[in-house]
Amino acid sequence: MNFRVSCLILSCLLALSSCAAQGEELSPAPVAATPSAAAATPSPTPTPTPTPTPVITQAQLDQAVAQAGSDHGAMAVQAAVIRGGEVVLESAWGWAVRDSVAMTPQHKLRCASLTKVAVGLSAALLLDQGLIDPEANLSTYWGSTVCNPYYPDDPVTIDTLLTHTSSLSDSSSLSALKGSAARQRLAGSGFQSLRPGDPASWGYNNYGFSVLGMTLELAAQQPLDQVLGEGLLEPMGIDAAFEGGSVTHTELLAPLYQGGSVSRSVSEMLGYVCNPTPGYRGNFFAGGFTCSAGELAKLAALLSADGVYEGEALLSPEAVAYLETPMETPITYRDSTFYQCRPLRYQEGMYGREGLYYHTGSAYGFYGLLSYDPETGDGVVVFTNGAEGSTDAYGVYAVCGEIARAVYNPA
Repeated sequence: MNFRVSCLILSCLLALSSCAAQGEELSPAPVAATPSAAAATPSPTPTPTPTPTPVITQAQLDQAVAQAGSDHGAMAVQAAVIRGGEVVLESAWGWAVRDSVAMTPQHKLRCASLTKVAVGLSAALLLDQGLIDPEANLSTYWGSTVCNPYYPDDPVTIDTLLTHTSSLSDSSSLSALKGSAARQRLAGSGFQSLRPGDPASWGYNNYGFSVLGMTLELAAQQPLDQVLGEGLLEPMGIDAAFEGGSVTHTELLAPLYQGGSVSRSVSEMLGYVCNPTPGYRGNFFAGGFTCSAGELAKLAALLSADGVYEGEALLSPEAVAYLETPMETPITYRDSTFYQCRPLRYQEGMYGREGLYYHTGSAYGFYGLLSYDPETGDGVVVFTNGAEGSTDAYGVYAVCGEIARAVYNPA
């Protein structure tokens, strides 16, 4: 989806949802009237043909993965390359279990904040199903008061959660992640003196995504694993879950390493499974999604192809455009400047491209990157385990950026 086109589509979507929010229920979008014969017909603007880009080979990818792993002291690396809406190359290097089991493309890692893209895709599914209005106050879904007492006239919405502008105070407390505690915080006690939805209120917010996941569950009256599983994971042949213990092939789970030691064991991950009660807890929606790099790359490929995977439309182009559309004001964070989307980011000039959609993730020694070029449709997903965590000029973890640079501009 072209970056500028997605902005226009979002404006139309938000205008429609704003009108719908005034009633008690969402109504289908009205059918546009047929223009009269006398109406002026604008001349279509031709879509420019993307400049052909070099294609990385399997040997080059294997070399880039091994080199980046070695350069940054990683225990293991996985990478998957997207081209034409498909995952065409995968590579793995290092140890899934230190000095014992070699890392393969099939091993599954807890992918930290790349989880937020999976939550965003869940929102896109529910948007297509007419079960959410991104501009409606969260009270619509929680059935109780949701209000920032400092700005009572500015609604806290799904859209503000997706863009990190909800004004909720971040919290790492496990007790705050329970649905009952979140309900109390949403009633007024959990907010900062920031205006909801204002780009100036932007603050990267893990807790906001915990609340977002619970909100989507309440809207769907299903656990988010079921929403995403039925809508995308099962049709795409992806064995993944928001909790490590809920994947089918638990024998492929890999421990996480930090500083040479295990920081998140397989036995611990096996203890985390899906709770069937919608909105019961939000523990795993900020960073618990568990899969392989190749499996997450399938989801990135779906986005790069405007919602189509292997010829089947699984998301509408409008829903993809919603996820891709940025706020007007750029955000500067950790020495990089980007446009905050929903929840993707867009940054111009990355790795020699006009611009890329992307998201990064890090926790317990995992460093990762999901990215794709909306103009050419190619992309790369990188998972690393146990590496050092320095960042490059784009705010991407350097171990991932080294591989991304090789994929987007192979020699």
